[in-house]
Amino acid sequence: MKKVSPKSAGVKLNGKWCFKGQNEIVSDEEYNANKEFVDVIEDIRENNERVIEIVVKDETIDLEELKKDIEEYVENYKKEEVKTDKNSNENVDKTDNTSDNPDEELEALKERAAKLGIKVTSNMKKETIINKIEEKEAEEDKKQNPGGELKDGTDTNDGTNTEENPKGE
Repeated sequence: MKKVSPKSAGVKLNGKWCFKGQNEIVSDEEYNANKEFVDVIEDIRENNERVIEIVVKDETIDLEELKKDIEEYVENYKKEEVKTDKNSNENVDKTDNTSDNPDEELEALKERAAKLGIKVTSNMKKETIINKIEEKEAEEDKKQNPGGELKDGTDTNDGTNTEENPKGE
């Protein structure tokens, strides 16, 4: 099945006249009989597949390789869930890619939490453990940098007098 539109003044499709600008859904047989007189708007598949037609003008591109790349992209499209870290504008993967086994990932997170002094209960969700680790690491960074210097050596002091900086330098 194809959704088509006549190229010229009028074409008889499915037993009725269709004119330029009108759309009609026709069978493949009807399309093949009139394909020189109609433009395909949409290729309709019975198994709910949708078809996209791409015109590639660059003759140096290997079409088979391009087709494989596009099919792989479409197959993985929107399967990777990404969340935004609260403290930055960077995208952070939801999963810790330390291994393919979720149990190993959870154990690794529990070990990391224990090293930071976080008590992990058996009913804690993985996301909760990750959030607690991130909070604790942020606290540790603040404790290690009480003077307002960032890790890259830039000064964040705005020049106002404070207890840590009585001269406002």
